[in-house]
Amino acid sequence: MRRNAFLGYLIAEVIVILAVMALFRGVPDRQIAATLAGILFVLLPVIMMVVEYRRAELSQFVWFVVVMQFWTLFALPILGIRLMNWGVPFEQLSFIGIPGPVLHQWSSKSYMLMMAATVWSWWKVSREKV
Repeated sequence: MRRNAFLGYLIAEVIVILAVMALFRGVPDRQIAATLAGILFVLLPVIMMVVEYRRAELSQFVWFVVVMQFWTLFALPILGIRLMNWGVPFEQLSFIGIPGPVLHQWSSKSYMLMMAATVWSWWKVSREKV
């Protein structure tokens, strides 16, 4: 059952990537597309952490830390600076001195790390059952 949970998280992470790509292709206003994408990137980690905490508390602590770092260091700040600076091009924004485009590059790597941690937890949990 727990193995299926991590597979579900991984599928959700992939679906969010596909949804973000579709938003940028389908929504003509780039700022609105980016804001909707940011909302997805903020909600997904929260939902996964709540579900996993209710399911098994902190049994996969490393996974929690990796998901939390994406959420707190990247998803929330990027969405926050976008909303607080509506109308300003993202390239002109920064968060604690880090330019928006650099923060976005780091966030992409952090998201990939989150996906890798999900795969690792999926594999780890499946080995425990065998």
